[in-house]
Amino acid sequence: MPKRRNRGAARLSPAAIVFALLVIATLGAFAYAQRVKRDPLVVDKVTFGVGNSGSFTPNADCRNDTIRIRFRTTVSDLANVQIIKPGGKVVITLARGKFLKRYHFHTFYWDGRQRGGGIAPPGRYKLRVALLGEGRVLVPGGAIHLHKATPHGTGAC
Repeated sequence: MPKRRNRGAARLSPAAIVFALLVIATLGAFAYAQRVKRDPLVVDKVTFGVGNSGSFTPNADCRNDTIRIRFRTTVSDLANVQIIKPGGKVVITLARGKFLKRYHFHTFYWDGRQRGGGIAPPGRYKLRVALLGEGRVLVPGGAIHLHKATPHGTGAC
């Protein structure tokens, strides 16, 4: 049987090259995902309201007129703390450029008002924490439920 001559390196087909790149990219994405899963949450232990109900009615009857928003950060950073609609539009900024120390609980109160000063419409709202030094914007799970505010009291609690 005659010997084959080696005419240089074997050529790879473009499909084989694409497949090899996809395998490498998949392995890299898997390794990155495992690393991210091991990292601790930056904002955790989030609670809304008393008893974690997350509902309030700002109607000046001195009962459930404000909601307490409490969370813990695991990194120290300057942050903006905002209430947003589910679509991402800012309703009000509770704190701008506030220093949040790591492993401390931070408490904010929202009275249902929007930036213009009026009461926000009834609906679901979310918390957004923008860490300025890290360039991260975090929207933790859970929602704040603002119920219709029919005036009941004089506002002098």
